[in-house]
Amino acid sequence: MARVPVGAYVPGNSFFHKAHPFVKFYWVLAFVFFCFFNKNPYINYALTVVGLIFVILAKTLPSYLRTMVIFGPAAFAMIFLQSIVPPAVFDNPQYLADLGPFSLYTESIIYGMLFSSRILCICTWSILMLMTLHPGELSSALQRAKVPYTVNFMITTTLQLIPILQREFGIILSAQKSRAMQAQGFKALLPSIIPVFAGAIDRVQQLSMSLETRAFGSDNERTLLRYKKFTSKETVFSLAALVPVILVIYGRISLNSFVPDTGFSLSPGVGVFLVGFCGIAFLTIIFGAGIAIRLFGKK
Repeated sequence: MARVPVGAYVPGNSFFHKAHPFVKFYWVLAFVFFCFFNKNPYINYALTVVGLIFVILAKTLPSYLRTMVIFGPAAFAMIFLQSIVPPAVFDNPQYLADLGPFSLYTESIIYGMLFSSRILCICTWSILMLMTLHPGELSSALQRAKVPYTVNFMITTTLQLIPILQREFGIILSAQKSRAMQAQGFKALLPSIIPVFAGAIDRVQQLSMSLETRAFGSDNERTLLRYKKFTSKETVFSLAALVPVILVIYGRISLNSFVPDTGFSLSPGVGVFLVGFCGIAFLTIIFGAGIAIRLFGKK
C-alpha cells in the first residue's frame, strides 16, 4: 500500500472521519483559543496527549509522526531557546542551576514549556483535523454554508496541492539520485526546490485554463458529490466546543489561574536535564534536514 503524503487525508472509518467538517473546525478552533489564553503548560501537554489518543483511534499515527518530525523538535527547541535567555519580565527570577555558560532560571524554563506546549497542542489537533477531513466534504460543507465559490475553491485546492507538491518533490529526489547527484542533506534541497516551484507554476497555468473551459465562476447551482448533513447531534457537539473557551476565560478573569508566575517549581537536576534534552532537539532542527527530506521524499 502506498504511503499517504504528509498532511493529506487518510481514509478511515473512525469517529473523527465521520464527523461533520464544521464540528472538527469548531473543536480545533476552541483548542487553539484555549492554548493561547491558558498559561499552564501542563494542561496544554495533557490536551496534546488527549489529541494523540484520538490520532491513534483514527489510525493516522504514522502520518502524524512523519508530520511531527518538523514540529516536534521545533516545539522542544522553544524550551532551550527560552531557558538560556534571562527572564526580563521578572524582577527577581528564581535561579535554578548552571548549564555550561548559561544560567538557568525557573521562570524561563516554565515559559519555554508554555510555548512548547502551545505548539504541540495546536499542531496535534490541527493535523488530526487535516488527516480526517476529506477535501470533497469540506467543499460541500462550505457550499452549503453559502461561502463564495472562489473562496471555497481556494481553500480546497490548497489542501489538495500540498500532497501533490510533496509527491513531485519525492520524484525529483529519486531522479537526482538515479543521476548520481546529491540526494540527501542541504545540498539536495536547493536543486530540488527550484523544479518543484517551476512545476507548481506550470500546474497553476494548466489549472487556470481548465477552469476557464469549465465556466469557473458561473452562478449556476452545483451538485454535491460528498455531503454530510448537519444533524441535531452535530449541533450538540458544536456547542460543546464552547466549554473549553468558557473555562479558559473563567480561569483567567475570575480565578486568575492558569498563570505560570506562581505555583511552579523545578529541581535543579530536572531543569538541567530538560534544557539539555531540548538543546539536543534544537540541534536536530539544524542538522536533521537530511532526515526530514528522506522521510518526506519517500513515496
